[in-house]
Amino acid sequence: MRRVLALLLSMVLAVGALGPTRGYADEPQTDAGTMTDTITDPQNLLGSDVGSVKDAIKETAEETGVSVRLLYLPHFYAGVKPETWASRVLESMKPAHDTVLLAVASQDGKLVVAVSSNSQAWLKDQSSVDQLSQAALEPVTKGRNPDWVGSAKAMMTQVETLKQNQRHHRVMIIALSVTAVVLVILVVAVAIWWRRSSRTGAHDRKSNVRKSRAAKKEARPTKTVSELSDNTQKEAAS
Repeated sequence: MRRVLALLLSMVLAVGALGPTRGYADEPQTDAGTMTDTITDPQNLLGSDVGSVKDAIKETAEETGVSVRLLYLPHFYAGVKPETWASRVLESMKPAHDTVLLAVASQDGKLVVAVSSNSQAWLKDQSSVDQLSQAALEPVTKGRNPDWVGSAKAMMTQVETLKQNQRHHRVMIIALSVTAVVLVILVVAVAIWWRRSSRTGAHDRKSNVRKSRAAKKEARPTKTVSELSDNTQKEAAS
């Protein structure tokens, strides 16, 4: 109950800060509706499907860590850009990290998506906001009657898609980083092996040269002594 009151108070403050609204005398009044900390739907646009929408909000939070808030009004506030107004309303709620607000002007057939300033880069990136807005807008415009339930669920599905893309991107970065490290290690290992092999080969060649020279030196005296012995025998015989 405190959260609901806080939400209503923040909306009242936002109304006062952002200027007058359009007249509501011609708007249908109804006692049915949903007023929770995540859904503000006094017109009961979600109808009997509000339960499934709540489940989708819960599932989105569990799967992605993103909190979703839904705000349905007959019209957006006059004199202020819907994007600016929605952002101010969201920030006035002091949202948790990674919070997305879908604000809808049902009588105008318009909607806007705002992402809290304390969200991660992948979520508050303008490209992500545009994708969320487009996903929420399609069910509203493609049929004869706006599908507000489908709109909310489509936006949450897009949140999950963005999160999966962000996870894949992170995995790719990690994989590329690991591959780069492995390649560096291999290059260093090959360089060390090549240097050691070169040194060993040079050492072996020097050793073989020394042995060859030593063998030649040993062979020469033996040959000379043999020749001297033959000469001595020839002289003795003569």
